[in-house]
This record gives sequence, C-alpha cells and structure tokens, in this order.
Amino acid sequence: MTQQEKDIAQRSADIFKALSSPIRLKILSLCLNDEKTSKQLRDALGISKPLLISHLRKLTNIGLLEYRVEFDEKRMIVRKYYKTKNIDLCMMEILEKIISEMEP
Repeated sequence: MTQQEKDIAQRSADIFKALSSPIRLKILSLCLNDEKTSKQLRDALGISKPLLISHLRKLTNIGLLEYRVEFDEKRMIVRKYYKTKNIDLCMMEILEKIISEMEP
C-alpha cells in the first residue's frame, strides 16, 4: 500500500469514527441548512457546553463542520456560527432523515 493510499484509508477511518456518534450526526443535521450558535445547539441537544465543544472540535478538525466568528459589540462577546460542509448527496439524505425524525 502506498503512502497516499494509507493516508486516504486513515482519513476515511477518521470520518467514519466522527460519524459514529449520534450526537455528532445530530449536530451535522442541525447545521445542514442554516448556521447555529453553540447555544442553539446546546438547547436543541440538551447537552453540556464542555460535551458540545468536544463534539464540535472533532467535527471541525475532520472537516465536516465549519464556523465563522462574529463579535457582538453590544454584549462584548464573540459568537461562533457553525455550518455543515463537505456533504455529498447520500449523506445529505441521511442527515435530512435525522432532522425529520427529531421534529415533533
């Protein structure tokens, strides 16, 4: 196996590992169509801030989630807005199904 093939295999394994968590799948589905703040994600998922940060870090490090930073001058805080990226058609259908099952 060449180094390039090993790299591809490792990246694929890392992506599948990131997708193995139901919470991370829900995060991706929530951020699929529009940006969400960490507060919005915490409220939707009902998890603690440290746990959410851990999941967000894994998804951004693997390249499945991106964010932009915005400074709120009125409240003097920095907000990150998360959005799903690099999603192919098959994955998009899976995430949309997750969204539909989450809705009451």
